[in-house]
Amino acid sequence: MEKKDVMKQYVTDKYFSKGHWWTKLWQTLVAIITWICVAVPVYWTISSTLLANNPQFIHAWKYEEGKTLFYFFDRFFIIAFILIAIVVIVSTIHNNHRVKQHISKERQYNEDQLDIRKRQLNNFYTQRFGQATFRQHVKHYTVDPEQNLDVNEIHRLYED
Repeated sequence: MEKKDVMKQYVTDKYFSKGHWWTKLWQTLVAIITWICVAVPVYWTISSTLLANNPQFIHAWKYEEGKTLFYFFDRFFIIAFILIAIVVIVSTIHNNHRVKQHISKERQYNEDQLDIRKRQLNNFYTQRFGQATFRQHVKHYTVDPEQNLDVNEIHRLYED
């Protein structure tokens, strides 16, 4: 199977593929609206609290109750952030422990077949490009056109 066929089979994204103009338009519009929904409340809050004394900014509110509410939520969000961080860290440590200690570890490949393939590949490289010590220590090597690998040459080597 060619690489392009594999990519088509497993990787699909209508946004970046040719055509699909309605998908591109819709996803771009949704992304812009979503970022506006993020930016407006942030600007609204910062301009009316931290930049309240700066006349260059348009302030969403100027009354004291809004500032009091903001600073109340400020404490709430700091406490919530600390609690959430603790829960996430403890959960991560617990999950890592569970994965390392309790989940069975099995090799998903045949080790004997892997050793055979490694030897075949090493012999192939030795015939084509020279001894392993030479290949590992050479700093510059020019490949002759006859030495270039065909697209499926390694795959055919493994099939033998």
